Amino acid sequence: MIAKSEIVGAVDFGSREVRVVIARKDEDGTVQVVGHGIAPGRGCVSQGVIQDLQAAKMALKRALTEAERSARIKVMSLFCGINGPNVETFLREGHVKLEQEIVEQSHMDDALDIASRDVLEAGKRIVSSVAAQEWYLDDLRVIDPVGLNGHVLKTRLHFARIPAVIEDNIVRCIESQRRELEDMIFLPLASSLGCLTPEDRELGVAMLDMGRMTTGLAVFRDRRILGTHTFEWGGYHLTRDVAAGIHVSFEEADELVMEYGISEERIATDGGDAKVTRPPRGGAKAQIKLKTAVHGAPAVVEKDEMDFIVYERAHELMMKVRQHLQSRGLTKHLIRGVVLTGGSAKVKNHVKLAETIFEVPCRIGIPSSVETLPSRAKGPDFSGVVGIALHGFDFRAAARAGRLGFRGPVVQNARKIGQAFRKYFF
Repeated sequence: MIAKSEIVGAVDFGSREVRVVIARKDEDGTVQVVGHGIAPGRGCVSQGVIQDLQAAKMALKRALTEAERSARIKVMSLFCGINGPNVETFLREGHVKLEQEIVEQSHMDDALDIASRDVLEAGKRIVSSVAAQEWYLDDLRVIDPVGLNGHVLKTRLHFARIPAVIEDNIVRCIESQRRELEDMIFLPLASSLGCLTPEDRELGVAMLDMGRMTTGLAVFRDRRILGTHTFEWGGYHLTRDVAAGIHVSFEEADELVMEYGISEERIATDGGDAKVTRPPRGGAKAQIKLKTAVHGAPAVVEKDEMDFIVYERAHELMMKVRQHLQSRGLTKHLIRGVVLTGGSAKVKNHVKLAETIFEVPCRIGIPSSVETLPSRAKGPDFSGVVGIALHGFDFRAAARAGRLGFRGPVVQNARKIGQAFRKYFF
């Protein structure tokens, strides 16, 4: 029996920030974020890999302490998102013939095992989620096939495969706070849970989770995952180019990118495919006074110069996404357009640039699947960690229903579920 309230803790080890949320699900199914915490993540994590274990431990401790203090609740386990160029993703199917023509849980387990066989690899971990499962009975889609009649059961499943060392270091970091890692989810799918609507997934949408070091992509249509990908670039590439081009510190370059964003004038003038040209010299131009220009470099730069640098890089990166979608025949599915989420989606005019390049409606995705959300956590940078928490509730429900019957390493952290339930409900 489900208790009146259920509590989930979630962590997103971002390259810019480590974020923790504590969410509560009430008896009527509404979800509220009751606590959240943030700690600087630079130097701790890069592209989904912990770089400095001690620094990561301290960042997690700070964010977790802040979240638990604001929630007035202590969590004993955490769900976590994974992302980065080291993550490989797969869509696989598994078929099982039903001799007695009635689906049992063992048939679902067998179908999942069959789907995972060619994904297994020594030294790697496999991550999946309930939200990434589809079930078909005699080619007719069903939500829960157990007890239904049919001849062939099929599952279609999304997997993320990561080097075991990535999970091992995440486990060490979480266990340093005397907590357990309960389960993991591919972060772009978590962000989709956090900011997409059921109508988005039904009609067709691409979601771009734009982080500091990486950008995750997930495409949906008819409530199915059509494809996922991780690009090895993020908002830091804009910062780095500005720092190199006008000779300032990374910190000031970051501030300038966030303050000025992508030039709306250049978006309107150059369009989605036009070649970008460097602004001409001479004439009265708007200028930016720099605070950290290196010795010997100008202390003032023309705004046009910075606009050129930011636009050129942002345009190039967004074009890579368009080329990826076109090469896989996915652009035709974007009836609801493209949703930009993640911290780098906050760069001014990113949506305008995306609309010019993709030629479909675009918008910023913010956490929308929870009833109550603190104002500080209402930005696109929290879509991922809120989605991780929502995955946590789905994971627990599947465990209670006996639907986490994977064998082998498919769900490594489903261990101890029975004993753990006593800690998670109150």
